[in-house]
Amino acid sequence: MASRSSNEFFSGYIVVRLEGLNPEKFINMAIKYGVTLWDVKRVNFTTVIFKMKYDQYGMLRGIIQKTGVKTKIIKKVGMHFIYKKALRRKVFVLGIGIFLAIIVYMLNIIWQIDIVGNKTVNTDIIYEAAKKAGLKEGTLKYKLNLRDIEDYILNNVKEISVVTIKLQGIKAKIEVVERKMPPQIKNLEEPINVIASKDGIILKISAYMGKAMVKEGDYVKKGQVLISGVLTDTQNVPIKLVHAFGEVIAKTWYESVKEVNINYKYEERTGRTAKKVYYNYFGKDIYIKNDNILFKKYDKIIEKKIFKIGNFSMPVQLVTEYYYEKTDKYKIISYEEATNIALNDAEEDVKKYLPKDAKILDKKVDKIIGNGKAKVRVLYITEENICIEQEIN
Repeated sequence: MASRSSNEFFSGYIVVRLEGLNPEKFINMAIKYGVTLWDVKRVNFTTVIFKMKYDQYGMLRGIIQKTGVKTKIIKKVGMHFIYKKALRRKVFVLGIGIFLAIIVYMLNIIWQIDIVGNKTVNTDIIYEAAKKAGLKEGTLKYKLNLRDIEDYILNNVKEISVVTIKLQGIKAKIEVVERKMPPQIKNLEEPINVIASKDGIILKISAYMGKAMVKEGDYVKKGQVLISGVLTDTQNVPIKLVHAFGEVIAKTWYESVKEVNINYKYEERTGRTAKKVYYNYFGKDIYIKNDNILFKKYDKIIEKKIFKIGNFSMPVQLVTEYYYEKTDKYKIISYEEATNIALNDAEEDVKKYLPKDAKILDKKVDKIIGNGKAKVRVLYITEENICIEQEIN
């Protein structure tokens, strides 16, 4: 029987399980009707397993109805089924082939550029030099001449003495060693005045070079000479020009006034929305959805999904922009609420202009309430160095 299975392999055969009270009657009728069966094996009293030609399985329908048995194909064997299976999966196999080809192609592209070793040289300067030399995200590896790119960076970024570029998978690593640059020396031969950068009251003045023109307690205006680079004799006749420098600490102030009506105007979303969805690939946008934004006022929220291969970020982003229409609304608020809003707005306004190195000495708040309005004045009193240099013509 084994040889029969081998002979039928190319045309295809099936293994069938038969369940019924009289399996012998079914087998005898099948043989009588010309159905070829082989390797018939009884599993138990009601179950038989056998092999048969696949193209004869349809002939069993009438016999099954007459004998009241149940049949089930438990295995399909032969080239016929292998061919049909391969045919069904042709598109799938083709897709796998295309996918693998894309993966191989993508693995030969530079997706990420890392720059290491720079401490004082701006990373963007090195990146732009590499980009002009041909090394950028999206470049095929075989198109890169690393030696030429290294030479270009060295010739165009003078602060760098050594450049080494290594390709690590889909990443290019630019290692640099900075050149030891001589310290910048202030040109003390250049005639300079020290002037006030803003209005203030002098708290302390130290003239390291030049002549102090103001003293503690003096009120000075923006642009006023604090330390003069013009040296004079006892008759106040100029005898020498120098590069004046020093430190002048002054009391300064920052003020903001805000007014809020108790018939308070605010913005509220209407419920109308719009959306843009697109892929950003090397700075180019490919839109999937691109609604027209017809709103006069709106909130805009941007979500970005970055695609990665392992730990490497690919230069492909799925960007979704949400637009929420807004409209102006009015509501009556209390004077206390109006005062708090005005105070918060005034403080936020002052902080925009307050230098980071300014020392806050005091803060004063004045409030005027009435006639349907709350008016708040915030005054920050600070201490800071107000020196700036000005050339002497």
